[in-house]
Amino acid sequence: MGYGFMVWSVDTNKLRQAAGSKDEKLRRMIGGRFKRDLASLDELFEHSIASGGPNTYEALRQIIDGTVPDGARGGIYFYAFKLLVEHFGRFLDNGAVYPWSSPDFAPVNAVLKKLGVPFELDSLHGSSLPVKLPYPDDFPLTGWVDEAEVKKVAAAFEGAKTPKGEEAAIVECVRGWFRDAAAQGRGLVSYYH
Repeated sequence: MGYGFMVWSVDTNKLRQAAGSKDEKLRRMIGGRFKRDLASLDELFEHSIASGGPNTYEALRQIIDGTVPDGARGGIYFYAFKLLVEHFGRFLDNGAVYPWSSPDFAPVNAVLKKLGVPFELDSLHGSSLPVKLPYPDDFPLTGWVDEAEVKKVAAAFEGAKTPKGEEAAIVECVRGWFRDAAAQGRGLVSYYH
């Protein structure tokens, strides 16, 4: 299927509060709700786990308990955190950006700039999340926008015309993310993988 963006509207404060909360009920709830995802991720990170790294549930526990070891590395923490995003968030339409392998953001960013929208799509294609986690060696690529910035960008989109051309579908998809998140008073978190 290829690579692409998955985006959620989510209360970024809840994500920050969950990390380090030691909320055992939350951890168990996510462990039950995402049992299949945890098993799939463990298969994906089989080599790392065999080398002494944490399994996905242990990585999730470390995030929630605030006990991620100094010097820990790997995408397993970013994927474990994604379960928190899915738990607290609402998945948004990504039809125009999934699949989207080897994306070129320059044309989309140019359209956004022309429309007067203060946002660049490549800000969702890095390694930032609302909490500090060990840097992934490879995937996933992530990004986020806090609630205040979502409102600002959504307001800029309100006055912007519908673009024409190749990038129109992507720009309208992004407009929808900001519109929906702003209406809910939420931020955005993206995963590209």
